[in-house]
Amino acid sequence: MGVQRVLQVDLKMESFPEPLGSRWMAWQVEYPASRAVTQEVETEIRLAQEDLAGIVPLAMDSEILNTAVLTGKTVAVPVKVVTIGIDASVIDVSEAVKCRSTDEDVVKVSDRCDYVFVNGKEMKGKIEVSDTELSQIKGWRVPVMATSQRSTRDSEDEDDEDRRGRSCTLQYQHAMVRVLTHFVAESADPRGQTSFMLGTDWQVDITELVWDFLKVEDPQIAQLLDRRILVGLDVGMTTIQVLSPLSDSILAEKTITVVDDKVTITELGVQLVTGLSMSLQLSPGSNRAILATTTTQEVLQSPKQEALISAWLQFSDGSVAPLDLYNADFFVLTATSLDEEVVTVQQNPSWKWPVIVTEAEGQGLLVRVEMTVCEMCQKFKRRSILAAGNCNIRVKFGHDRGGNSDYGPDGDDMENRGRLSPFTG
Repeated sequence: MGVQRVLQVDLKMESFPEPLGSRWMAWQVEYPASRAVTQEVETEIRLAQEDLAGIVPLAMDSEILNTAVLTGKTVAVPVKVVTIGIDASVIDVSEAVKCRSTDEDVVKVSDRCDYVFVNGKEMKGKIEVSDTELSQIKGWRVPVMATSQRSTRDSEDEDDEDRRGRSCTLQYQHAMVRVLTHFVAESADPRGQTSFMLGTDWQVDITELVWDFLKVEDPQIAQLLDRRILVGLDVGMTTIQVLSPLSDSILAEKTITVVDDKVTITELGVQLVTGLSMSLQLSPGSNRAILATTTTQEVLQSPKQEALISAWLQFSDGSVAPLDLYNADFFVLTATSLDEEVVTVQQNPSWKWPVIVTEAEGQGLLVRVEMTVCEMCQKFKRRSILAAGNCNIRVKFGHDRGGNSDYGPDGDDMENRGRLSPFTG
């Protein structure tokens, strides 16, 4: 049986005697169970004072993004402490040192000096809502059971024929909710400048971090669906708030108004989406941010190539909303080919929306898309068409893939910056 290490003893010198040389230490082992002791042994210990060039704390990262104020969860970065000898030797002394923070309002350090952490500091954020004034949409009826809205009998004043659908009510407009904030580092010097992450004109999209703390003050006026879609329920005014997980304070809020006026759908915008690609490049606004741009092909290039429909609604109050914001169970979207020699339409009840398939080369307004009220809320046998639009399509087989366009619901460039979003004002 070989030698096994069963005990390690760390010795500490209170002071170094002069001259250094060596010292002898006597020791023995006592076994608690039998109270037996071993023979006393003397060991020579050579003493040498090592000159240190410095003691250095090393962190895994030089920056901490303090999201604790948003989530209530501590954010920590591991730390080690090493000594640097004059001979360039490096020794880990993390377990032999004590650490403290010079400013615990900024960052804290663990008792064992193995990590630094932040656990929240109050700061204000900003809520963005794509439409802060929500109205009922004239002609678009949805099942009352799907919402807590008033019935049609209370919500619109129309003739007797319109009162036949007692189980349905008018749909309210929907809006997208985003929560933005600055991340800042304040100088220890009161006269020093505040440092903004990426710069003063950048805010971070923290919607996903604060989902659990988003709240509508009056749930009878509006409600949140899927945590980020705001839906009107009844006429009135309320606020959407981000509550602090650490206190009873409000980190951000936005006023929402649900009005009695009705809007109409003035346009159903339609675009085909196929051959998606993404490019990454440094943002012109900051060399520390990456700009992701998603593009879709303008020209369909292959036989039997499939394309999805992207649609958006333009309302009479000037607001625009992607059709994706609305529950697909509360409307029917149908597509009809205007030239089946060039494109055909595949439609399946299990699919959310129709699919367009290329057959031959051609171009023009080749597909008509119609949006109708869901079957449950149809008043008569004839379909109630809410909106319709024609889709311009170009099919050219073997076309160079350079014909891409940045994709967005309004036809303008769409820049997907991940969670980092520039803002103005």
